[in-house]
Parts: sequence; structure tokens; C-alpha cells
Amino acid sequence: QSSVPSLTSEPNSIMLVPAGDHYTMMDFAIAYFRKAQSMQGLKGMSAEKKNASALVQHTKVPIQESLLQYSDSELNELATKNFKTLMRFMGDQSKLKNQNEVECIYEILQLCKEKESLHDEVYCQVIKQVTHNPNQESVLRGWLLLNLLTGYFLPSNILMPYATKFLQLASSDPSSTHHDIAKICQSNLQKNVMYGGRRHLPFPVEMEALLKGRGARRLVILMPGGVEYLTRIKTFTVAKELLKEICEQMGVGEQEEIQEFVLFAIRSDNKTVRPIRSEEYLHDYLLEDKLVTVTLRRLIWRTPLHFENKIFTDVHYGQMQWDYLNGRILLSHRKEMEVQVGILAMLQHWAQTEQQNSVPSRDELKEYTPKTLQSSITPQALQNQVGMLMRTRQPLQPEDAKIQFIEHVMKLPFFGYNTYFVERVSDDTIPVPCFFGVNKEEIIVVDGTTQAVSCVIPLKELQKMRTLRPVSDGGLPGIELNYGSAASPKTMWLELSQAKEMYHMIVVILDKTEL
Repeated sequence: QSSVPSLTSEPNSIMLVPAGDHYTMMDFAIAYFRKAQSMQGLKGMSAEKKNASALVQHTKVPIQESLLQYSDSELNELATKNFKTLMRFMGDQSKLKNQNEVECIYEILQLCKEKESLHDEVYCQVIKQVTHNPNQESVLRGWLLLNLLTGYFLPSNILMPYATKFLQLASSDPSSTHHDIAKICQSNLQKNVMYGGRRHLPFPVEMEALLKGRGARRLVILMPGGVEYLTRIKTFTVAKELLKEICEQMGVGEQEEIQEFVLFAIRSDNKTVRPIRSEEYLHDYLLEDKLVTVTLRRLIWRTPLHFENKIFTDVHYGQMQWDYLNGRILLSHRKEMEVQVGILAMLQHWAQTEQQNSVPSRDELKEYTPKTLQSSITPQALQNQVGMLMRTRQPLQPEDAKIQFIEHVMKLPFFGYNTYFVERVSDDTIPVPCFFGVNKEEIIVVDGTTQAVSCVIPLKELQKMRTLRPVSDGGLPGIELNYGSAASPKTMWLELSQAKEMYHMIVVILDKTEL
């Protein structure tokens, strides 16, 4: 009797399976199923194939041992137990007392999460139970489970071509009731190979929706400037798919420019902000209790801006205005800055609908002034300056005022940096508190009072970094940066409340600038 090769194997890859009769599940069963090994030596290939075909077809009776050979008795026991759970979920066996469908799915998915060596066994069990199954409701449930399996867990490299061929055959038969879901499974498997599968098992509410045939979830993306984008995301939608969809609405079609936008997940209970990497699954960030809001921001400013699309203009104006007013762009307290504040206040006023012929009130001017500068610029001086500017300039229409505002802000010294307020730094030559700014090229340290740059770390010199826990109760978290060359390594740590956000922001920027 020939020995069975191990099915736990090297890194996975989707195979383009050749047309024809190769790589069918029956071929796999003949080579690897436990029972097929005992059938070898039967007279004639037709007898062997006939018996093997039964191994990959639906059965009404639970299996007594695993389909695949395992030397570990515990794995064999878990496999047979899983098959019974699968039969209960598909309706081929009665459920246990107080057990519902969602619990059955969780049991199967949790087993796959804990025992990678059983991935192939579970795939084979589900494929067996949806093949030649006379009960269409049972078949549909089996395919729903296969939809989840393909998005979460990969088969081994040995099973991959056979599983891929099975899905190809199922999706190419338009007369079948499951060819659409088979196509989805194919897509899930490809994404799983590329992006690594979802990290977190689905919440019960998501599972219940899937069982009711609702495979998409409504999601509102909060865009800068108060624009809301309503979409529907599927179980295995990744961030880059949604980014592409939103960018198309803004007239952004080039991949190079799409890469400059990032989705953020913001928790409303503790205000943590986390950029979502383009290859991450959106559902891994969306909590069951709806505490997470997804927003969009432009993070990198390499591609020239273009203003032929109104949504594009509104989104960029909204982001820059919010950043400018809320201290996300570092501003000096020098005299020339007051002139800039006046010009930008006038442009914000004209950006409002039907405000071209009115003079802004003091309260409105306060709203147009950055919070960090409100104490150093007197309302009267600002009102006088804006009044003089408006008397000497032709009013602009809202769209043109927004474009001019964007162009003015882009000329500010620290535009394009994502800034963080830092309270302690290991380098005692740096005055604290200070600001750290991160853009596509470097990390800078800026004096909180003079706006002088005291330190520059090129991102290409960043060797590694890690987040640090607070050293005491009530203390701040931190980041440790290791940078410099091998000959002259340097380390700096900093403490700030937004340590995790800054860490993930640097990771995302590094990802995007390497592309």
C-alpha cells in the first residue's frame, strides 16, 4: 500500500488549472482519500473510479473516520465530529438541543482557525456534501459555508488545484442553482491568496444576514466636507476595492492617484483612529455594535490636483479646511501669517453659497480662523484686513473660492505633513512639548513655539519601530524609532496620546511609497 503524501504544505498559490478531466475531486480522492487507498488493486480502472466517485458524493450517513489519512487520532476524531456538525447545518441531520445554524457554522470555522491541518479535510467534506445532493436547500447551505471557507482559510497547495477546478466547473454551468455563488467562492479564494483572508470570524448578525441571502451590508463613508458616500460592501470586500469605487465618483481613475487616498476606521467610544491598509478586509474593522465610522482622507500629495469634478473639489476643500482650522497643519505666529489668515478667511466666506456680496461678521471670522491662532490675532485687526481685501478684489463663485483656498493652503510651509502633538522625547536636545510631522518622505520634529525644525528622519533610514505601553498608570503610550545606517544606528522614543495612530500612519505611508 502506497504512503499518502502530507497535505500540510508550503505557501499557497492559485493555479490556473488546465481544461479537460485533470484535477477533478475524484482524482484527488483516488490519490489522497483514506478509503481510496484500501480500494487500490481492485480489478480494472472503471471499478476503482466507480468506487472513488462515491467518495466525493453526498452521503446521508455520517462518516466513521476522516476522509484524509491522519496519524493523529485526535485529528481523526475532530474530523468525524465536524462532519456531523456539517450535516446538522445543512439539514441532513437533526440539530442538537438548543443548537442553531449560526452555532454550527461557528463550530466549523473555529475548528479551521485552531487546526490548520484540518483545512483540506473540511474543504473535502463540504465539497462531498454539495455534490449530487438531491436536497436543494441543503446544497445552498453547503455553498454558503464554502463561501466563508474560501474567504477565511486556504486549502493546501496539494488540494488547491483540485478545489480551484471544482469551483471553475461549478461556476461555468449556468443551468445550476449555485453557479453565481461558485464564482464568488473563486473570487474569495483569489483574494485569500493575495491578501491572506479575513482575520476575525464574522459576528452573529453578519452570519444571520448571510443565511437569509443578504450577502452585502450597507455602509456610509464619511468624506471630508460633510459629503456622505453610501455603498454596499460584501463579506470579503477589501479596502482597495472600495477606494477604487469612491475615487471613480471623484473622477480619479489612475492607480497612482488612487493610492494616495486612505480609508480610516474611527471608534466613537474611545476615539481611536486607524488607517486601513488597502489589502485589509473592511469587515475586520466593522464592529457589531456600530461603534466604528469609516472615513476617507487624502494622505499623499504626489499627483497634481485637478478640479474638473465637483465632488473632487468639495472633498479636498473639506479636508484642507478642517485640517487648517483644527491644528492639523502647523502654522507660525508671525506677522505674515496674519495676512494669510485674512486671505483664507475671505476665501472660506466666498466658498459659502450666496455670500459673495456680504461682509463676514466677527463670529463668522472666528469660525474661519485656526483654533491655534485665535488668541494671537485680534478680531478687529482681522475684520479690518478682510474688509480691505474684499474691497480690492472681485468676488469669486463658491467653486473658484474653494480651488483658490486649496492652492493657498498647499503653499503653507508644513502642508502635506500629518502632525502629532508629542509630550516627551528621549532626545533631551529637543524642547517639549513639540510636534512630529510625517509625510511621504520624512519624519520631522517641529518646535511647538517657534515652528523651527529641530530634527529630520528620512523614511528610507527608518529601520524598524514599535509601539510602547505607558510606563505608569495614567501615563502616555509611545513609539520607539530605530533609524540611521548600520554603521551609525540611532534610537529615539516619544510619548503621545496618538501613538498607535501615528505608528499605523507611518506603516501605511511606507506601504504606499514603496508601490
